[in-house]
Amino acid sequence: MMWIRRHRRMGLFVFILLAILALGAIGTFLYSTNTSLLKTNEQASKETTTKETTTITTTATTQPESTTVTAAVPEKTTPATTAPHAGWVSAIGDSVMLGAVEALQQKMPNLGLLNAQGSRQPAAAIDIMRQWRTAGYLGDAVVIDIGNNGPFASEQFDEMMQVLAGVPKVLIVTLTVPPGVENPVAASNNTVLIDGAQRYPNTVLVDWHGASVNHPEYFSGDSTHLSLQGAQAYADLIASRLGRSEGSGAPPGPQETISWGEGGFFGKCVGPRSWCVITTTP
Repeated sequence: MMWIRRHRRMGLFVFILLAILALGAIGTFLYSTNTSLLKTNEQASKETTTKETTTITTTATTQPESTTVTAAVPEKTTPATTAPHAGWVSAIGDSVMLGAVEALQQKMPNLGLLNAQGSRQPAAAIDIMRQWRTAGYLGDAVVIDIGNNGPFASEQFDEMMQVLAGVPKVLIVTLTVPPGVENPVAASNNTVLIDGAQRYPNTVLVDWHGASVNHPEYFSGDSTHLSLQGAQAYADLIASRLGRSEGSGAPPGPQETISWGEGGFFGKCVGPRSWCVITTTP
């Protein structure tokens, strides 16, 4: 009986030991399986994150650069233009030039386009020159007589020269200073014109003020507008400042003379009709 009891106890011990070992093996297996699953999930998560990051980076990298903002900002100092016409002259002025239109035509047979109007202000003249440049109406020499009717600021002179950038020769005509006029606008404007002409290499100063100051016969009763003799002297002086290259080209014909306005706003344009029609502004 003792032997049987001992064997039963031994068997029970062995059974318990085997059960413990089995449970340990199952636990080890489950731990290993869970660890593997965790690693697999972690790896999959990392791969997914990497793919998403790569996709986002690739999308950002391959996104085309936008040029809308750049294209929408125009360059202020470089207007779209055609090259000046070689061999002929454009001229713009106020009522002083208006009194010498016929004389200028005689002295400058290469005069391609002239626009002069009474009471014209510098800003209006600059606008017309901008139209000429855009349309390709500028000659390779441009004569300017502006400033008798209102202030001509240094900044406006620079604006004008930006419009005329690329023109080989710009003739700047100085202004008559009538005697006995208190604080004449022409005096301060002459300072701007002379200073401006010195700052730009393509300008030529035509000193009508200096050439006419001792010649009262050049003027009508207001000591500003031209007499017939004054118109001839005025045209001679301007023509003498033009080089041979500006005298060799035929004007863009056929030319017509078109007049408009009345009183102090009377104006005249000499040139092709279509060229005059769009620039008959004050």
